[in-house]
Amino acid sequence: MSKEDELAKELAEVVPNTYGDLHDAPVEYIEILSSGKVGETTTIPQDTVITSLDNLLFGRAPEVIREEVGDSFWNLADFIDKMPHGIVDKKIPGIGATTLEINSKRNSIIVFPTKALAYGKHSKHPNTLYVGSEIKGEKEKVTNQQIEEYLAKDGYKKLLVVADSLGRLLSIIGKENYKDYFLMVDEIDVLQTDNNFRPQLENVIDYYFMFPSKNRCMVTATMKEFNNPHLKTECRFPITWQYNTHRNIDLLHTDNITQAVIEKVISHPKEKVFIAYNSILQIRNIIASLDEETRKECAILCSEASIKEAGEYFVPKLGDNDTLPARINFATCCYFTGIDIEDSYHLITVSDVRRSHSMLTLDRMTQIHGRCRKVNGILSETIIYNTLGYVSVMESMDSYAITLLHKAKKVLKVIESADNIMQGDHTLTDLFAMVKEAIREKAQERIAGNELINLTRKDVHGKDVPAYLNIDYIIERTELYSTYFMPETLKEVLRKQVKIISYNSLNYDVSPEQNIIEKTNKDAQNKLTDSNIQDAIKYIKTLSTTGQLNDNTLYSYTRHCRSKTKIFLERFIKLYKYVDLDSLLHQLWEIRTSNSLVFKNFNNTIMYWALDEEHPFKVAIRRCFTLNRSYSANEIQDKLTPIVQYHLHKVLKPRKYVVLLKAVYTTSRTSGNKYTIRNENPRGFKEHTGRIATKENNLLKLFIL
Repeated sequence: MSKEDELAKELAEVVPNTYGDLHDAPVEYIEILSSGKVGETTTIPQDTVITSLDNLLFGRAPEVIREEVGDSFWNLADFIDKMPHGIVDKKIPGIGATTLEINSKRNSIIVFPTKALAYGKHSKHPNTLYVGSEIKGEKEKVTNQQIEEYLAKDGYKKLLVVADSLGRLLSIIGKENYKDYFLMVDEIDVLQTDNNFRPQLENVIDYYFMFPSKNRCMVTATMKEFNNPHLKTECRFPITWQYNTHRNIDLLHTDNITQAVIEKVISHPKEKVFIAYNSILQIRNIIASLDEETRKECAILCSEASIKEAGEYFVPKLGDNDTLPARINFATCCYFTGIDIEDSYHLITVSDVRRSHSMLTLDRMTQIHGRCRKVNGILSETIIYNTLGYVSVMESMDSYAITLLHKAKKVLKVIESADNIMQGDHTLTDLFAMVKEAIREKAQERIAGNELINLTRKDVHGKDVPAYLNIDYIIERTELYSTYFMPETLKEVLRKQVKIISYNSLNYDVSPEQNIIEKTNKDAQNKLTDSNIQDAIKYIKTLSTTGQLNDNTLYSYTRHCRSKTKIFLERFIKLYKYVDLDSLLHQLWEIRTSNSLVFKNFNNTIMYWALDEEHPFKVAIRRCFTLNRSYSANEIQDKLTPIVQYHLHKVLKPRKYVVLLKAVYTTSRTSGNKYTIRNENPRGFKEHTGRIATKENNLLKLFIL
């Protein structure tokens, strides 16, 4: 049996939990005889299979059992000594799953989706080691030496690691030692949701399966379906609670979220308010619309990357004893999961369809509600939302998932075939590299007109595999758009989970004052974006003068940047090896606010200019076009079609051939709707810093078409 077959067999075999997996010592119980009399104390065998924990008392004890438990919380530590293995569906947030594993009598690696969560738990448990990037003002980046020193200490090792840093940690521990650790992936649903813009998150799944079956678990309170077939066969361990939380919701649909939130906030003039809204720009619009005295009571809880955007309202963390830091508290997505709020407050959750990142799933709404750890701490709960008014939704999500998986696997099969054919024949390497590049483009999907999402990825071993978490994300978002299609749709879906005590649909006129505030804040945000990009440019120039300008340092810097700065840097990384620094930075700055098409043309101009003078693609184009001659759009298409097909393995839309020509040559329009070729290098670059070799055949990875 091959290693792959052995792995497949292992993955297909569900390994159940036993009492011994959950308890450090034998479990005893008093036997009740059929006569009703008390019998002897009996020990439950350690190998007894246990498939779930049923009907446990939940921490927010209802009045019927208040006399027994008082105001205390029941959590997992009251029932078991350590976490079960497999996929643990805990149903309710805040039952102490992470704390249980931290206190367990074994070595543990606990993976968190964000550094805020990882460091927050570390702060409460000083015996642990935080492994992740710098926490400004709190914690420097943990070095490899510090990790090694911690591992050398006596006692159980408790490593709290940010998902992005898991690979670094495991390389220090060594694969041969994985059997000595229990790997717990917390908030696995967040990895599903965030993987699209943090593609390295799926690497966590790769590492997860490197651990023995009984040495790993994934935990969530909002379980979703997995399309990864290996996770489908993983042991499932549900936890059910005798007493569940009861949510009474005021549901408000509106066409003006700013005004709706303002009215709700001012309706609570004395008590604390917690507003979950994943948009700092819109939060600033709301705050600016409040009166001066009320603005002084506001705070924004968000990531360090958003400090400048939040401005004077930024608060780095919760207050003392995990209380809310201000009377009116706004929070973005890094405070939607994992944190514990020991306070009483009115909860306002906002789902805004105008931006994909601020549109919330029902699971996220549940997670936001679950942040309150105080008995009866949520004084009221309001969900405010708007709708799209249009949507294109698949008839069946199940069939859609099958379609996406089939699309990914079909592409991977072709790539695998290409790899098999070229084995032992190095002459085919370049050819099949082109083929694979062209094929990968076919494994992409677009949601509601947004950016393309990859259906395949390279795993930690460098192997092409389906991007299962991306597929999970596509399914989730597609379903989400249907939820916000009509005002009543969300109401009907929510009603299955909570009690809706009131529902209103309110329309508000946008006042001149609101328009002014929104324009002012938008302008301020654009200026801030420009400032962040300028900081990035200064950093690049510093790296250049100190001899440290390379892909690794740039990517490391990019990880901590806001989205538009990240886009600027990613563009720079692709192009800086070909053009002198000053020219490139200047022109990238000039097009920073332009659409993606402008960058595509800019990229193609540079790539063509960087080609060696004898490169076949450049030679072919020069043979077809003559300086100072005029060509119609049809002539351009006829000349470029075979060249593009041969060298770039693409067939373009008719108008795209003219666009490509204008990226290669400076042109002018003449009478008769023709294009006159003036000169190469339309951007006027003066100095080559690197050339694309004549033998480079895989142009598809360089040009953007």
